[in-house]
Amino acid sequence: MAGANQRRGGAEEQTFPVLGERSEQSSWELSITSVHASRFGDHVIIGRDETEQLRRALVLSKRSPRDPAVGETWRVTGSIQLHPEYGPQLHAEVALPLVTKGRAIIRHLASDKRFVGIGWATAERVWERFGETIYDIIRDRDLKALAEVVGADRAIAIVDGFGMLAEEVEIFRWLDRYGVSPRVAGAAARVWGLGAIERIKADPFTMTLLEPWKDVDARALRLGVALDDPRRLTAAVEEALAIRFRAGNMASPSPVLKPLVKRLLAPWPGDPVAAIDLALATGRVVSPSPDLLQSRACRFMEEEVARQIGERIGREVPGFDGKLVVEVMAKVEAEIGYTLTDAQREAVFMATTCGVCVISGGAGTGKTTVVRAILAALEAIREGLPGSQRHNVEHLQVALAGRAVRKISEATGRPACTLSRLMHDIEDAGRKIRGGTVIFDEASMLDTPSIYRVLAQLPPEVNLIFIGDPGQLPPIGPGLPFHTMVRTQGIPSVTLEIVHRQDDATGIPAVASAVRHGKPVNLRRFDPNVARSPGVYLFPASKEEIATKALAAFRAMCGPAPANGKTSALHELDVQMLTQVKNGPAGSKDLNRAIEAEYMARQPKIEDWGLSVGSRIMWLRNDYSKAPRLDAAGNPQADTATGEPICSGFMNGSLGVLKKPHPKGAWVRFDDGAEDAITAADLEKLTHGWAISVHKAQGSAFRRVIIPFVRSRLLDRTMLYTAITRGIETVVLVGDIDLINEIVTSAPRSLSRETALRFELE
Repeated sequence: MAGANQRRGGAEEQTFPVLGERSEQSSWELSITSVHASRFGDHVIIGRDETEQLRRALVLSKRSPRDPAVGETWRVTGSIQLHPEYGPQLHAEVALPLVTKGRAIIRHLASDKRFVGIGWATAERVWERFGETIYDIIRDRDLKALAEVVGADRAIAIVDGFGMLAEEVEIFRWLDRYGVSPRVAGAAARVWGLGAIERIKADPFTMTLLEPWKDVDARALRLGVALDDPRRLTAAVEEALAIRFRAGNMASPSPVLKPLVKRLLAPWPGDPVAAIDLALATGRVVSPSPDLLQSRACRFMEEEVARQIGERIGREVPGFDGKLVVEVMAKVEAEIGYTLTDAQREAVFMATTCGVCVISGGAGTGKTTVVRAILAALEAIREGLPGSQRHNVEHLQVALAGRAVRKISEATGRPACTLSRLMHDIEDAGRKIRGGTVIFDEASMLDTPSIYRVLAQLPPEVNLIFIGDPGQLPPIGPGLPFHTMVRTQGIPSVTLEIVHRQDDATGIPAVASAVRHGKPVNLRRFDPNVARSPGVYLFPASKEEIATKALAAFRAMCGPAPANGKTSALHELDVQMLTQVKNGPAGSKDLNRAIEAEYMARQPKIEDWGLSVGSRIMWLRNDYSKAPRLDAAGNPQADTATGEPICSGFMNGSLGVLKKPHPKGAWVRFDDGAEDAITAADLEKLTHGWAISVHKAQGSAFRRVIIPFVRSRLLDRTMLYTAITRGIETVVLVGDIDLINEIVTSAPRSLSRETALRFELE
């Protein structure tokens, strides 16, 4: 059985069937010979125990501080269960790496990637020469003795590698005794290194950065920390601010914070004001204005954003030529076939003369057309600069969503990228932006930490243009920086009001404007017989009928399920379901399952993934290793310095279609043009894309939109307005008109966030 287990590998090892009955607890120390990962982050490890018998263990990701690696020694403790194919397998309840002992060091040196240049032959020589004394040599850092066998560079690699492992193992052992979960222990080791132990001893509440408050607090109290310990009181105030931060607030009024602090400190009977005063006295919490509290990190971010914006106020764009800008606008007007409005022309002049500015307006008011004219003007100005200055000037357009990137790239005829892609290139790939302009499209989606992060990487010579709609959903993350900029008098700003995206005849502009301004709407009734007619319609439905009628609207728009290999016509209809919730009959999960089952029934299946050729998917995590860029000859491009392939990446929120089977799994093409093969390991990074959340759709536009309208915690008129304005031709609201108008006429809760961001402008 052991030999059979060792011979099996690859794909066979990557799925873990349900195991049989449990037995009593066992513990093994395994010198790992192979590791097989599932797509969910769990691992099967195979290795030799102290008697050199080959053993197999299942290690769940939550039971280990980090991923195991070939060559390492791990202690796995748990119950042995009978695997239906591979026989006895230990189901680990605890799994921790150990410092290697005995002859296992041979496999460790030869297999572990941290010991570069050391193979089996070299590892055998080290053991033959030193035997068990090798561990003393490594502990004492006797580089000279080691270098005589492996050379100086390899000797340093061995000593340093084992030194880091020993520190890591000590952290894991100590935190395990302290009651910290393995995964959190791994995070603590990565964040603080060996200093984690002393840091946690000094203040147990340090762990609130990595664990829920209730777990950290309960453990600290068990270990003897008093209810009124100053560390506990201060940590509770910081945790209360963190709770508010996760709800979107960069700051909190004291009356709002007090009950949160009191709840966290229960059963302490004291006054939460005492805890707040203590936190203020220590400097871990600040008060930017009377009765407003803020963490030091939030205060620093907001002050930096204000400073970065403020220092660009009043600075002119080098080389501005008004006559040239007028000529460029005339050329753009000839290309697009209509005349720019006065507000659009004003926005172009503003953006080509200011170091920072804001362009706001409702959906479809021509903001992207303005960007096209701005970029054309800026590039014309750039061409007139001396060569030395021209070299350091570049003009970039950035959006948050992949589909938005494609939209603005097509509309302007110039490259665009997601903000995630830009930050990856700057922070990880070493890209330098020395001058020019960064245009942030859909800037209302930018949260304060995101703006802080990008501004910290841009020199003052880079001009900033923020374009967005303050009536749409606010950022998913905390803060309202764009909304604050729109309200600030000293920041140059232009508001666009005339709608261009949707034809007035569709009624979309009028309905959207009414929703945006909180006025009740009166909608025409949806007729499934003419489902694709332009307009905004109501498909009346009770709460119990919403899911059924939403699917009926989808069928009416899309027709019957396509025949084998005929899904392109379905996707060309560009029908998108937009939901407010993920769970429940009218949530994205159930609607996606229903549409996938019905409309992909006749299409070739992709493995056992629950997907087919033609399935619509949404990517959920930035992956910069996907979609290699090709040169004119179709060959992959490589970085000249590192030789690594240059990739466009798959971006979070991108929508795509599985185009064909592939030896690795399936070939997918996304709306932003990125395409590549995906494998079973990628399944955790994607979901079905027939029905997506309104948040995920922000920044995108679809020809036809269906909106199942259900009451939810996050529902307000900004969400409804955002959903309606995603449609270009047809919008169908499925639900109760009374609920719709109740939401429309109520003040939007999502815009009531607390911040302390203020622009002190001269």
